[in-house]
Amino acid sequence: MESIIISSKVRLARNIQELPFPNKLSDFENAKGVAKAIYEIFGDEFTYTSLKNMPQQKQMLLLAKGIITNALSDNKDIASFASNPDKNIVILINEDDHIREICKLSGYNLDLCYDRLNKVDNKILNKLDISYSKNLGFLTSSPKNVGTAMKASVELFLPALNFNNAIEQISQSLLQSGLILKNDETYGKDGYFYILHNKYTLGLSESDIINAVKKGAQVLVDLEQKARKTLLDVNKTVIMDMCLRSYGILTNSYILPYDECIEKLSKIRFGMVLGLVKIKNPSIIDDLFYQTNLAHLQDYYSLELNSIEEKIFRAKFVMESLENKLIKGVR
Repeated sequence: MESIIISSKVRLARNIQELPFPNKLSDFENAKGVAKAIYEIFGDEFTYTSLKNMPQQKQMLLLAKGIITNALSDNKDIASFASNPDKNIVILINEDDHIREICKLSGYNLDLCYDRLNKVDNKILNKLDISYSKNLGFLTSSPKNVGTAMKASVELFLPALNFNNAIEQISQSLLQSGLILKNDETYGKDGYFYILHNKYTLGLSESDIINAVKKGAQVLVDLEQKARKTLLDVNKTVIMDMCLRSYGILTNSYILPYDECIEKLSKIRFGMVLGLVKIKNPSIIDDLFYQTNLAHLQDYYSLELNSIEEKIFRAKFVMESLENKLIKGVR
């Protein structure tokens, strides 16, 4: 399962009663008041960071790391965030809602995410007057989040199902159970990475949502494992060639677009989890998915890169990272 489920995440949205939603907050003092309220609740448990006057490059890095969102960046004049030392619990302040609590952990840890975030949420609910309707539940800036205002998700690596063109049919089936399976936008359509999350928040308990996502995740794990076994039996040679060609391209390119880089890295990762390819220090492949984005490259080389330079420096970074790292292809 660990080669399929990459991470788990739970998000809760909360809004302070009688305070306009962030997109209507014209009074900067009111916006600052939300951040002040979070600080008064958690104190030194969290580190607090304002986006106002933050350099664009630093914002891009935070976006690439998944610590902040585009919506928070868009509200930078009034937005901030609080994070614990491990950065696996983050409170976004004045994003689409006044407060968005997020816990993200590696692997299949949806229950642990929920338990940790529930402790954070209880402190907020005990201290702040949060908008809540007895009939509807928690009130949010978007009607689709009203109710529990919870989004529970897992990130999955599904190369075999993708290879078999089975994703669309499975997505439609999951949708009947109130679950959405979509490409992970971080890597685009070529990365074999997908996000599974609940579609509905109204009329469901938090436990209902967690259990539904867990059930859907198990279905996907079972299907992916079965598809991998079949591919090994039927298409081992094709997949071996695909993986080794990808390694060859990544270690012998002068210009490397991001989408092509993600595609080739995903194919190598596929070969690794199937046992067809061995790489020295295998974690380097997972690291490269993040390290090859523009924000990281500019930070690493201390340069502002245009579109051509970005591709050149990406090729250089990947080639130096992967050179002589292939141990062997298992034939």
